[in-house]
Formats: sequence, structure tokens, C-alpha cells
Amino acid sequence: MSRLSHCIALAAVTAVIASSGAYARTNQNGPLAGAHNSTLDEMEIRKQCYAEAKDRWPSTSQDMQTNRDFAYRTCAFDHGVRNP
Repeated sequence: MSRLSHCIALAAVTAVIASSGAYARTNQNGPLAGAHNSTLDEMEIRKQCYAEAKDRWPSTSQDMQTNRDFAYRTCAFDHGVRNP
């Protein structure tokens, strides 16, 4: 009988922990912190990232265009733009 009571207690504790975790995941009271909760809209983020990439790689050489494009895409993706 002792093993059965331990198993029942373990099952009850596991159920309580699982249900509280599920409640916490579905009932967020505020926005999550991170890049996707910016106050800027997508076009402003694109403009800001393009200006940052242009400052970093100001040359119009074809080799620099590749680096500028990569810097822009990386910045835009980091700020939550889905298809930079």
C-alpha cells in the first residue's frame, strides 16, 4: 500500500505542476519582451536597417553591395521583419 500511495502522490504533484505551467503559457498578462514587440512599424524598421547598412558599407562597388544587402537583411530579421 505504501508504494501505491507514493505513486498517487507523485501523480498528483505532476498534474499540479503541469496544469500550472499550461496556465502560465496561455495567460500572459503583458507583451513578451523582444524584437517583435517594437513600437516601429515594418516600413520604419526597413528604413532604419537600410540606413544602418548604408552607413556601414557606403561604397557603391558591386562587392560592397553584397555586404550591404547582407547587413540589411540581418538587421531586418533581427527586428522581426519576416521577409527582408
